[in-house]
Amino acid sequence: MNKLFAVIKKEYKTIVKKKSFIIMTILTPVLMAGMMVVPVLLMKVDRSDKKIAVADYAGGYIQALNAGPAKKSAKAKGGLDMDAMNEMPELPGRISFHPVETGGRDAAGLLREYEQKVLKKEIDGLLLIPADVKSRRQISYYSTSISDFTTLKFIEATLRTAISRQLLLERQIDPAVVDEATREISMETFKVKKEGTTKSDSGMDYMMSLFMIIILFMILINYGQIIMRGVLEEKTSRISELLISSARATHIFYGKLLGIGLAGLTQVALWILLAVILVSRFSGMVDAAILSFLTPEIAFYFVIFFILGFFIYAIPYAFIGAAVNTDQEAQQFASVLSVLIIVPYILGISALQNPNSTLTLAASLFPLFTPILMFMRITTAVPPLWQILASIGLCVLTIWGLAWLGAKIFRVGMLMYGKKPSLGEMLRWVRYK
Repeated sequence: MNKLFAVIKKEYKTIVKKKSFIIMTILTPVLMAGMMVVPVLLMKVDRSDKKIAVADYAGGYIQALNAGPAKKSAKAKGGLDMDAMNEMPELPGRISFHPVETGGRDAAGLLREYEQKVLKKEIDGLLLIPADVKSRRQISYYSTSISDFTTLKFIEATLRTAISRQLLLERQIDPAVVDEATREISMETFKVKKEGTTKSDSGMDYMMSLFMIIILFMILINYGQIIMRGVLEEKTSRISELLISSARATHIFYGKLLGIGLAGLTQVALWILLAVILVSRFSGMVDAAILSFLTPEIAFYFVIFFILGFFIYAIPYAFIGAAVNTDQEAQQFASVLSVLIIVPYILGISALQNPNSTLTLAASLFPLFTPILMFMRITTAVPPLWQILASIGLCVLTIWGLAWLGAKIFRVGMLMYGKKPSLGEMLRWVRYK
């Protein structure tokens, strides 16, 4: 037992004394804070001017687009009363819509002319509103960049409301009724938790859940590779022969896993501590939705599923490093493990919108997928306690089985040199006395 603790101590010190460990321990929370704060600040300050040309073949709709929340009581052509345009979505940034003189020109000819203006940056985009827009409900937007979803949604919502108002007014419905019928709806979202119901942003919850899954995914990959390369390096340098001569192979195997695992747990604990300090220090700059997401419960489950995930994937990485002879062979076997980690990550992204579906539930109880998928479900909508406990229990049983199997392979593999072993050959090593 003393030799086991000696191996744990050696592996722990080797990891935590590395400059890369210290740098990443400090840098990761700073980067996390930056990813939370910087986008919010950029959204507030990055309001570039945009100039959009509008070819309004239907007539009267450009006034609706230019009617911001502060502009009231403007009268447009075609019966468009603008009194209620203050209910439109807020115009993103500083965007101006400029009318294009169609002058009898068809849309194709006008488009050829304005495509050049878009390419020369004279305008940011061209919006074509056809004459039959009321019946077809189809418009076209041309720009070098079509990723400004806020602007596109604003245009769609504004024209949809304007068309609805015009159709109602044409049927001689009371304007006051029209105003009430076309008034926009704003939605506030609240997350119901055991601690209480709090106001939350659905988009921010989605992004934070995805962000936490990515962090867990990267940690598992990183520490798995550390163990595999460390074991392979000791084998190829023949240091392992000296170690095995002074300690049992199982002690070396378990000592490596526990030592590196404790180093990883230390890093995660420091991350949580630094994150708490940064969030409390700069809470005024952090979105309230982020603060409501980062709860002690999330931190607790992150640690739990990091530990489970570490051992579930570290054990196979360790005996792969012991079984192979070159880094190339190690990467070939490790690619299979990488796929096993990527699969729950992909499922997690698609399941964020429906964390309690049958597929997600079944996959989250599969031990190889549990660390990522069950944690994803907890960050999105906490599942019943029995499901969490069942997933943890299954993971513990899997770790026990893998540890037994890994120790057998490690014992033989560390002293085997020469040809690349097959999976069948590694399984035969398990039967060796």
